[in-house]
Amino acid sequence: MIDNNSEDQSSTMLKQDFPQVKLLENKKNYGFSFACNQGIKKSRGRYILLLNPDTEFTSGGITKMIEFMRAHPTVGICGPKMIDPQGKVHFSCRTFPSYLTAISSGQSILNRLFPHNPLSRKYLLKDQDHSQESEVDWVSGSCLLTKRDLFEKIGPLDEIFFMYVEDVDFCYRAKKAGFMVYYFPEVVIVHHIGESTRKRELKMKVEHHRSMYYFYQKHHHVSIFLKGIVFISIWIRLFFVMGTKFLFPK
Repeated sequence: MIDNNSEDQSSTMLKQDFPQVKLLENKKNYGFSFACNQGIKKSRGRYILLLNPDTEFTSGGITKMIEFMRAHPTVGICGPKMIDPQGKVHFSCRTFPSYLTAISSGQSILNRLFPHNPLSRKYLLKDQDHSQESEVDWVSGSCLLTKRDLFEKIGPLDEIFFMYVEDVDFCYRAKKAGFMVYYFPEVVIVHHIGESTRKRELKMKVEHHRSMYYFYQKHHHVSIFLKGIVFISIWIRLFFVMGTKFLFPK
């Protein structure tokens, strides 16, 4: 396990209560992708699970996901159904971002005001039956199971993504390499979204939008003019996201 310079007492608790766990403590927070890659290099298993600390796994869930991937050799990545503590489904599987995602994502003002608009429904896969397994573009890195040989073929997580969008990038590269990405709702996890970043919320919002722009730069080779439009749109989106936090409190 990697402790990325946490500010709580989790590493102390881990040493005391779970001495059998191998713990690597970083002196600095190098980011989610960097820490995951550290752990992957130290691991030895055929399967690798990325899991956020603000999640609760149901009993037997990991075993079921591994069994699913063993039965489907062409599947390189799978993710479970995610719900919040009240049982509401999270849109944890989605289509790849397009130039319209800045105005149609889950936190966008368009989705907040008009949740049934076609752009948001398409990106968030709102019309999908979330009780049925299906091939998708990408699944959330909050809980993502993959294979070691996939890392060996396409490389590690891109560490330029300090936090956020590294899952989209990883699934994008996996699909280009011929692997399938699957949503697997037979396993359900509870995700307390934002609990791990709440103390640095503004900084993390900025980081999320920086990562979004980097994803577009990396995978969409377009004119400087269009890149400028995307850049402006993404940062306008940040302004609205922070504004809607007050207009539409949870």
